[in-house]
Parts: sequence; structure tokens; C-alpha cells
Amino acid sequence: MKNFIEVYDNALSDEVCEKITTYMDFVCVENRGEVWEGDKMVIDAKQKDSYDVAMNLENNKWINHKVLSSLKVCIDEYKKTHPQINLVSTWKYDLDYSLQKYHPGQAFHKLHCESSSRHCGVHRIAAWMFYLNTVTDGGGTYFDNYDLTMNAVKGRCVIWPAYWTHMHKGIVSKTETKYIATGWISYIDKT
Repeated sequence: MKNFIEVYDNALSDEVCEKITTYMDFVCVENRGEVWEGDKMVIDAKQKDSYDVAMNLENNKWINHKVLSSLKVCIDEYKKTHPQINLVSTWKYDLDYSLQKYHPGQAFHKLHCESSSRHCGVHRIAAWMFYLNTVTDGGGTYFDNYDLTMNAVKGRCVIWPAYWTHMHKGIVSKTETKYIATGWISYIDKT
């Protein structure tokens, strides 16, 4: 049975990943990760314990160029593997995405999906994530409906549906820091 979770190894080079993680070490120091609770975003380390930086693919930073060019290749491959995605309404990658840093002991602890509320995903149809470093002591992502653990491997891109069928959570590493870039694919609002 298909799980619609696709993996693209070596989507980003080691050099690009290392440059992004070095950048993150300077900017991911104050902004605690947030989650939706009711009608507002809150910091709740029991649910998500991370340091995040909001990014935009249209910004002229070199990071955005590298992420976007690789993301486009991975999305094209995803469309070839799952051509039915081309039958739904017009969609595109979101311009906004996030760089996230998880120190040892931190993770997105809560089981969640990318369209879990009217605030954070009514238009989302898929999610994407680049692992920016290899973590050998945990650090991956667990998809509970498939009993699937995705290992954190430097340069790996993963794309999956945004729905409740693909609930997932981060796996804590007690000894290593995890770095990711993550965002969404959404319907294009034509209103």
C-alpha cells in the first residue's frame, strides 16, 4: 500500500546544508517555536520545543535560492510518482517556510498534521522538509499511521500529504542537534 511519503536523498549538497546550519547557529537563538492553540500562536515546549526563523522564498537570500531550486526538483519528482495530485485545484509551494533548530532533548513532541486547524492549514495539501544534518541518535520523524520512522539524513528532502492520515512528530535526540527547513504546498487562493 502506498503511504504517499516520498524521500529524495542528496537533494541539497553537504556544502549547502553546512552553510545553512552555520547561518542558523547565528539566527536561531531567540525565536522559540510556536504552535496554534485555539485562535492564537503560543510557545509551549511540551508540544514543540525548538528555535525557529521565518523565511520567505522570494527574499533574495542565497539560502532561499538553494532551497527553492532543490524543492522544485523534488516537487516535480513527486508529481511524476503521484500524478493524481495534478488533478486537484491549482496549487504551488508556499513562499513562507521555516528554519528550525532542535537542541538535544528538544523536538516537535506533539503528534500533529499540517492541516490540523482552520488557522494553520485549510489550504495546505502537502508538506516538505529538508534535513540539514544527519542525526544518528534519534532526531528523525515518526509517522504513526504507517509506523514509519524517517531518519534525519543530511540533504534529504521528504514530501508528504498534509492531512490527518499523515500525523507525525519529531523524535528526540538526547545528544545531537537537529536542523531542518520545512514548509508547505497549498492551493492557490484565486479570490
